[in-house]
Amino acid sequence: MRRLLAPRWLAWHALAIVVTVVFVRLGLWQWDRAAATGSPQNMGYALQWPAFALFVVAVWWRVSRDAVRPPREARPRRPVRRAGPEPVPAVPAIEEEDPELAAYNRYLAELNQRSR
Repeated sequence: MRRLLAPRWLAWHALAIVVTVVFVRLGLWQWDRAAATGSPQNMGYALQWPAFALFVVAVWWRVSRDAVRPPREARPRRPVRRAGPEPVPAVPAIEEEDPELAAYNRYLAELNQRSR
């Protein structure tokens, strides 16, 4: 929390407050203009300014929170050891099969045994 009270952060807090107040005030001014002219365009702008103010508050909240406590993605993680897939047992080649297929299967079984 001390970090948020540093002079640099106090300036950012003040800027966020000023911008939020200005946006709300612009929304109220635009609302008065919409009421006076009956223009739907002014009514749309009157609704946009408070949305901008809410956006400023949301960004200020997220940045302040991340300064105190970094997001989970930025934290170092412990490596997770996962077991590999279970080896499939080799099926013995039957001589009734195609001779080329049986030779290939024996070759694969031999490679499997060597890798262990």
